[in-house]
Amino acid sequence: MEEVSKRGKRYKEKKKMNPWLKWILIIIAIIIIAIIVVAGKIIGDKLGKINFKHLDEKNLGINEDLASEVEGVTKKEYEQVINILLLGSDSKDMSDQYAGNSDAMIIVSINPKYKSIKLISIPRDTAANIEGFDHRYKINAAFATGKEQLAIKTINENFGLDLKEYVTINISSMYDIINELGGVDLEITKEEMKWINEYVDMFYKFSGKPTKKVTSYGKVTLTGEQAAAHVKERMAGFKQEEEQHGDYGRTVRQREVFISMLNKIMSKDIGEISRIIDLVLEQVTTNINVAKYTTMLPEFIANKDAYLNNITSVMVPKLEYSKEIMERGAYIYVTDVEKAKKDFIKYMYQM
Repeated sequence: MEEVSKRGKRYKEKKKMNPWLKWILIIIAIIIIAIIVVAGKIIGDKLGKINFKHLDEKNLGINEDLASEVEGVTKKEYEQVINILLLGSDSKDMSDQYAGNSDAMIIVSINPKYKSIKLISIPRDTAANIEGFDHRYKINAAFATGKEQLAIKTINENFGLDLKEYVTINISSMYDIINELGGVDLEITKEEMKWINEYVDMFYKFSGKPTKKVTSYGKVTLTGEQAAAHVKERMAGFKQEEEQHGDYGRTVRQREVFISMLNKIMSKDIGEISRIIDLVLEQVTTNINVAKYTTMLPEFIANKDAYLNNITSVMVPKLEYSKEIMERGAYIYVTDVEKAKKDFIKYMYQM
């Protein structure tokens, strides 16, 4: 019990992840996933730059019976779905990506049956039972305490899933990636433009470039620094009524940026994609066996447009069956676990 207490205390003393960093980490992770799945031959030439870290699958809390719980899906269809957990580390020490926390958790689910890509955000404040803690706590504490092994195990055990693969990104600034892609194309409101310009000086200071303000709203192309400011702010009204405050609204903006990034990366030629890969691969840690997906490449390439036109971004657990409470000095979101599990299954396998 004493060790549990120490672990909990050690987590609480860790510095909170900068919100602007969180979305950058996941954007890069999604780009890596897209490249791994859709352009595996390119990755094959650069595998030496990726840090591979295997996990103990016997200790991931995998629900071995999940396939039998998914209705309307054959065993073959179930096995073809690719589910990868994206984690973002906020370590400032580039030689040690485990010196920080991770508030970024998104399941990227690629479903060949429906030619779909799902971006499923898991709110960092979701209440979870975590091995080594004597009480429930925020789900992002799992990575801070036990890295990828415990992060995946916690999600699997709390929601009855069978996640096995992950990508972890450690990077302090990736504006160049966004700018290399020509920015992100987004629909923003006049109010959102105001808040972008309120924060953008800070991000240009980080990148060392002269500040460039946003001068119009509606359909605009944001630079990396402007996009960082857009995702950081939580004051403007949100586009989805059920996600109107705090990190929930921020995840909406994250996913909008992700979709734009995915479309941009897929529109580039091989040389451009290769250059982008070189910028980020050394920051990636993963246990993905790229060779496993090579047989699926022809199908993905042939249906690239179908996949890009069928991207769904969602947050699970949802607000409608969750509530925010103060417990042991921290705000957590307590949710209906069974409803959340059904939503995970629906988005990952049934649509």
